[in-house]
Amino acid sequence: MKQRAPTLSLAVVFLIIGVALSGALLLWMLLYDPWPLFSEQGQWLTSQVWGQISLFDLYSGFFMALALAWLFEPRLWVRLLLLVCLPTLGNPVLAIWLIMRWKHLKRMASPHDFD
Repeated sequence: MKQRAPTLSLAVVFLIIGVALSGALLLWMLLYDPWPLFSEQGQWLTSQVWGQISLFDLYSGFFMALALAWLFEPRLWVRLLLLVCLPTLGNPVLAIWLIMRWKHLKRMASPHDFD
C-alpha cells in the first residue's frame, strides 16, 4: 500500500502541471489575440519539416488521449463531445475532462488493478 502513495502523488503533480499549462495557454491566447495571424502562421508552420512533425505529434497525442477517454468515460455523449472538441480545441479540453473525472479515474486505478 505504501508504494501507491508516490504514484498517486506524482499523478496529482502531473495533473496540476498539465492543467496549469493548459490554463496558461488559454490565457495567452485570450490576451495575445493570435487569431488574425492563424492562417498565415499556420501555412508557415505546415511548410516547415519540424512544424509538420510537431503537428503530427500533437494530433497523435490527442487521439491517444481520446482512446483512453473512450475507455474510461462511461457517458456516451461526453465521449462524443471529446471526439469533436479535443482535436479542434486541444489540450484545455482534456484538462477539463481530467479535472471532472479525476475521482472516477482514481477509483478505477485502485491497487488491485496493478497486481
